[in-house]
Order: sequence, then structure tokens, then C-alpha cells
Amino acid sequence: MKYILISALIMTTLSGCATATRSDFTVLSKKNVNSVNIKVSRDMMKGNTRGEDCQHIVFGIPFSGPATFDEALDRSLESQHGNILLNAIVEHSWYYIFVPIYGRDCWKIEGVAYDTYK
Repeated sequence: MKYILISALIMTTLSGCATATRSDFTVLSKKNVNSVNIKVSRDMMKGNTRGEDCQHIVFGIPFSGPATFDEALDRSLESQHGNILLNAIVEHSWYYIFVPIYGRDCWKIEGVAYDTYK
């Protein structure tokens, strides 16, 4: 019985878990955009961009605020000075390795940035 309890404790401590989701969007924005008659042209294109917001957790202590979709989207748009993303890919993942020791929660957004105010 003693060995069973010790084995269960070791397996619980050394186990980990993970999940990831991915979504595709045609157009994605958090900025104020007039979407009624939006016409995107090549001169509005700013280029490929990627933004992420991650939270690291060590020994149950988070080393930043919670990871958010909004912050990842803002970083993605601001890196290319755009206000919309076309063909956007959104990924959310989290995992824990050695459950109480280390974990990570992360949002990643990538796409082609455009500035429709041009």
C-alpha cells in the first residue's frame, strides 16, 4: 500500500497536461474600422505580422498578468502600424510540466496587416 501511494504521488507530480486551439479568420480587428464599404488595396498592405501574449507560471506563481487575446491582437497590429488583419490565424495554448513547477498560457495571432486609413 505504501508503494502504491508513493507511486501515485510521483505520477501526479511528474505528470503534465496541454491543450491548443486554432481558429482562422478572414478579417480581424480591435480598432475602429468603417466596415460598411471597406476596400482593401495593395498600397494599404503593411506586411505579415505576429503578436503574442504569454503568461509563465513557476511554482504556482504567475510572472505577469493573465495572457489575453486582446493584448496579442494589439501587439500584432501595432508591430506593423495597421488597423486590420486579413487571413488571421489565432492560436491559444497552455501546458503544465511537472504540474506544480512550471506552466505557460499563450495567445498567438498572425496575419497580414493593413492600414485602411490610407
